[in-house]
Amino acid sequence: MIAAWSRELLEEVSVTQLSKPDLKRRFIEWFDSQPEISRIRPYAMVELEQALGAPGRLLSPILLDLGWERRRKWSSKGQSPRYWVPPEWLADQG
Repeated sequence: MIAAWSRELLEEVSVTQLSKPDLKRRFIEWFDSQPEISRIRPYAMVELEQALGAPGRLLSPILLDLGWERRRKWSSKGQSPRYWVPPEWLADQG
């Protein structure tokens, strides 16, 4: 059982390392294909996950590498949802 789990984990790491450049390229192509008005706004991680068919744990390092920032909408009414903002949005806000 442990050997199978270790093998599965090793395969996942290998796939992750091999697909990272491809996922980054796919993300850039997808984002560039969005209408300009859609590109300059905050995004929920679930939107990005659905668009690329990849989990947030793989997308987060790519977003950070591309200059995106992770933010949180603070609320006194409970959980504060997280969102990501692209560098273009940051420039418009500054």
